[in-house]
Amino acid sequence: MGKYASGCVTRRGALRVLGGSALGLAGLALAGCDAGSKGGSGSGGGAAAVIGKPHKGTCKIGVLQLADHAALDSARKGFEQELKSSGMRYKLDVQHANNDVLFCQGVAGAFAREKCNLAVALGTPALQAIASIVPQMPVVGAAITDLAAAGVANSNKKPGGNATGAMDLTPVEAQFDLLQRLLPSARRVGILYCTAETNSEVQASMAEDAAASRNLEATRFCAGNADGMREALSSMVGKVDVCYAPTDNTVALGMKAYAKAATAAGLPIICGEPGMVEAGGLATCGYDYAEVGRQAARMVRRIWREGELPGDIPAWQPEEASRKTVTNEAAAGALGVDLSALDA
Repeated sequence: MGKYASGCVTRRGALRVLGGSALGLAGLALAGCDAGSKGGSGSGGGAAAVIGKPHKGTCKIGVLQLADHAALDSARKGFEQELKSSGMRYKLDVQHANNDVLFCQGVAGAFAREKCNLAVALGTPALQAIASIVPQMPVVGAAITDLAAAGVANSNKKPGGNATGAMDLTPVEAQFDLLQRLLPSARRVGILYCTAETNSEVQASMAEDAAASRNLEATRFCAGNADGMREALSSMVGKVDVCYAPTDNTVALGMKAYAKAATAAGLPIICGEPGMVEAGGLATCGYDYAEVGRQAARMVRRIWREGELPGDIPAWQPEEASRKTVTNEAAAGALGVDLSALDA
């Protein structure tokens, strides 16, 4: 059975070592986690000893969650549940970054210092931080939009290197089909996302293509932080008929406030994932994030117990059949949207 340690790296400690810069972090040591340093790793050699051979001992796993919102919370819970039933012996060190990329980089250094055998990254920026700061460490991503586009894999089918993962590339085309069924008179679409996230840039381009193929006008409304996102959303009002919000961590974190403001202004939001709809968005066609987490746990087992190389494990993407349409009746009522259009 696994053991669990959490909260062992402080934000102040991570940023102090960073000194405000990500450069040179791989060679720095962070103060470690007492709970994680006891009991050994089974291999005794940290990340380097993991690669390419099976292990039966305890696997020390550093888990880094970029932000605390519904999608990533669900992925982490699915990961932990699957790992518990995997038959592996393990110890978890779970860290929450509060959407702070500098903190992600600091935690990556701490995982190396504490000789974690493997790392699991929830969210694309978290995966990028670990892969860049400690490239020798096997890392499995969960809820990653596109491993190759994020620069951590040669391709999604054969990643190469030490990173693989369970992707959540949102079905943009299906979401635009949903948009047109619910809002047939909409012609102007505003794409809301944070420019600090490469995963969102990928989806914004896909949304533009989806809009163009339907003769819709798409405009990007974006910013580099949460404060700017509120301004971006406000600037949409009167300029677009509907807002499209992809699986963006900054948007997901502030979704309750964004949705409240948008609904008050009569602006529907078509979302990238179900958690954003639960927070007040109108609708989505999306995936089960618990399953994304379970798939990541299975990859961890393949690397640790079966000795597979991360770079030989193809990235996983949910199947089309697993998509589920989720709507928010309260939002629909406030916006005057007839959800019965989906029954046709």
